Amino acid sequence: MPGLIAGRWRRSVTVAAMLTIAVFLVGCGDDDGGDSTAPASGTATHEPVVREALAETAPANAPGQRLYLQRVTIQPGARLDTHYHDGTQVARVVDGTLTYDIVEGTAEVVREDGTVETFTAPDSITLETGDALTETSDLVHYGSNDGDVPVVVLLAALLADGAPLATPVPE
Repeated sequence: MPGLIAGRWRRSVTVAAMLTIAVFLVGCGDDDGGDSTAPASGTATHEPVVREALAETAPANAPGQRLYLQRVTIQPGARLDTHYHDGTQVARVVDGTLTYDIVEGTAEVVREDGTVETFTAPDSITLETGDALTETSDLVHYGSNDGDVPVVVLLAALLADGAPLATPVPE
């Protein structure tokens, strides 16, 4: 039993240290998110979509899965490819207006005022600042920015180990 407690303590310290480093790097503008075109916070970009990795871990209570925390910025006129996630993703629009198209499946939206809405394919919905969305593995979708300002989305995804952050679906 003491070995089990020590192992859990070491794992907790390791996860806490990784999150602290990720928060520090984001605060310094060094996102190291695997996208060499991702700018430091507050700088302009010509990339249509920029993913910034904020944190990542293998949760002890979800064996075989990885948990990701990201900030995605979608420039005006940009559209993400049609895709799905091999797990569950929750996202919240923190700036701008996202046009969200459901190709297959059902999405649950929690509006900023707490109202819960369910949308089933095919459908196109508008997500405003403060709206949140839950995506499951059977939801095929894409997002786009039809506005004049960048859309910023914070997301957390719990995906199968080795799964891509988004699995493309041919159109």
